[in-house]
Amino acid sequence: MHRKWSTLKGLKANFSTFFNQITEKPLFFECELCLEPDNSRLGICDECAARLPFSGLCCPQCSEPVTTEGRCGACQRKPPDFDYSSCSLMYAHPLTHWIHRCKDRNDTRQIPRFTALMQQAPPLFSLSPDIVTCIPASRRRLLSRGFNLSAELAAPVADYLELPFIPGLLSKTRHTEKRGANAKERSSNPTGLSYGPVSPRGQHILIVDDVMTTGSTLNEAAAILKQQGAITVGAWCLARTPKTR
Repeated sequence: MHRKWSTLKGLKANFSTFFNQITEKPLFFECELCLEPDNSRLGICDECAARLPFSGLCCPQCSEPVTTEGRCGACQRKPPDFDYSSCSLMYAHPLTHWIHRCKDRNDTRQIPRFTALMQQAPPLFSLSPDIVTCIPASRRRLLSRGFNLSAELAAPVADYLELPFIPGLLSKTRHTEKRGANAKERSSNPTGLSYGPVSPRGQHILIVDDVMTTGSTLNEAAAILKQQGAITVGAWCLARTPKTR
């Protein structure tokens, strides 16, 4: 019994050590996906990392996958309020599992992995943003989860781009639950977003969020920022949920 408990403690210590080292000099561990030896910052081997669902050819405005370069037909017919978007990966396995583990099981040790993945597939800006902000969380969500993943991603993005991170451009006045809602329900249900105490007037704003599903939240956020005087509003998200055909 003592020996089993010691083994369990050792496994937990090894798991914690991996995540403590994820942003430092890596140690040798097994790849989480194929169990082959690995020493990368991501906790998966190079072969599995190459198979991650990084985004391919996408619409430069809504990040929806396309077959030809340029804006998709939907954005040409009815452009969203945000001027551009970039999503580093598609919302598919194993990213879906990692995000659920982070958000539903409070596994904040996934966040360094997410930021590293975003930095492997950054946007190509035609004009550099002035300010980085994020989609805010409601007070209810912060109390239940303990953190806002969008803000946790936005701060290292700002450091990476060497830009100021100002979360006070937007506020969340009420809680809205969009998980599990279809596209029509998402677009018709207001997000509860409102302008914050800091003015974006005359600035190029980059909004950071975790997952872009229909783009309705980003669209509402961009509209609010432009109403307050922002000149350009773009988005950089960890992942994009492709439309179901």
